Amino acid sequence: MTPDRPRFASSSVPAFLFGVVGFALVVALALPLANAGPTAGGATSAATGATSIVPLGVVPSEIVVGGTTVLAWQALDAHGVRVPYFAAPAELTVAESANGSSAPAWVNATTAGPLVRAANGTFTVPAFSWSAGALRLSLVLAVTGPVTVRLFGPLLPSLPPPMALTVLPDVDHLVLYAPQAQQNELANASRSYSAFWHVHDRFGNPAPGATLMVEFSTGASENTTVVPVVWTTEGATGAWVNFSARGPGGGTLAVVDAAGTPLLGPWAVPAVTTGSPARSASLSPLAAAGVAFLAVGGIGGIGALLYGGRPRPSPTPSGEEEELRRLAEGRVTVVEILRRAGPLSLTEIEARWDPPPAPAALADWVASLVTDGTLTATLGEGGRARFALAERPSAKPRVTLDEEALEAGIARREAAVSHDHDEGEGPADPPTP
Repeated sequence: MTPDRPRFASSSVPAFLFGVVGFALVVALALPLANAGPTAGGATSAATGATSIVPLGVVPSEIVVGGTTVLAWQALDAHGVRVPYFAAPAELTVAESANGSSAPAWVNATTAGPLVRAANGTFTVPAFSWSAGALRLSLVLAVTGPVTVRLFGPLLPSLPPPMALTVLPDVDHLVLYAPQAQQNELANASRSYSAFWHVHDRFGNPAPGATLMVEFSTGASENTTVVPVVWTTEGATGAWVNFSARGPGGGTLAVVDAAGTPLLGPWAVPAVTTGSPARSASLSPLAAAGVAFLAVGGIGGIGALLYGGRPRPSPTPSGEEEELRRLAEGRVTVVEILRRAGPLSLTEIEARWDPPPAPAALADWVASLVTDGTLTATLGEGGRARFALAERPSAKPRVTLDEEALEAGIARREAAVSHDHDEGEGPADPPTP
């Protein structure tokens, strides 16, 4: 009888092979799970299948400063299909295209909230900012002009193309500053106002194409004048704000932007005092004094012609009378200069003053002529006001003949001639004896 031999040696080979096969199956199942899970730092490995990062949706070409704009990117595989489980950290730059400097901006991620900006101007985009293979960022800019946005990072499978944006000014929300040629401040109870105001948007950018609304309300009616904002030679923007009350009634004046925000005022415009003509109320006090002086002088001249008399030495004029005389003569000289030379700025009027130099009160004289409508003011080069004579309709002279008065005058003349003739005849000669 043959003894049984141990079978351990023969059975160990199949067991070993079974263990190897089992280990291989475990590894095969574990590798896909390991590739799908995040690695240290939150990024996925290259086995995710993403081959490119491209913009998602339409990239806007123009945006408004201060407004929110959404920019988006997505991860695609070799077949152009989005990889939903892609996530990788990245960096974002927002720079002015002209000089490459960092543009003032704020960036928020849909899932991560506000992004932190480093000292070098780069925004850090965490890996968890991606959602379903897409990255969506909200961008707010505070500067106008061309801007370039770039997304990059060493763990991105490719660098997407930069996004070029043009940032437009906020023409609805404006700020007025640095007024020039300001005359007749309404706060001092005048019924007219004129000034050139510089204008920028709420972020300090020039605002060409914006408009100002000059609103005058009487309670019963409202009148609105639209004033355009234009470029100046200094590279800034501004607008002329002019107002003159029409009619004797008062009201409220305000200057607002397109959003309805008051920029100037509201100011109370006083009504004309009862019994005073509306035209004289619009004159400045200095101009009204000059008109009164001219009227008094005219009456005095007529009285001198009527009553005659021996010429008397004129008394020495007082200080106030001398000022009024200089006002009247200065206004006449300004009008004559503009009549000969055409529209001129204040500096050009000073240069043509004869004899030089021009008086210090020249600006006040010009302002009074603009106020009473003798001159008009327009904005010229360099934002300087230019003054010209206001066009006035020429009236043809009319002659009215009073026939009854003519006949009465002729009768009086004939009667006077006949009376003089009768008085001139001598006595009749005596008869001859």
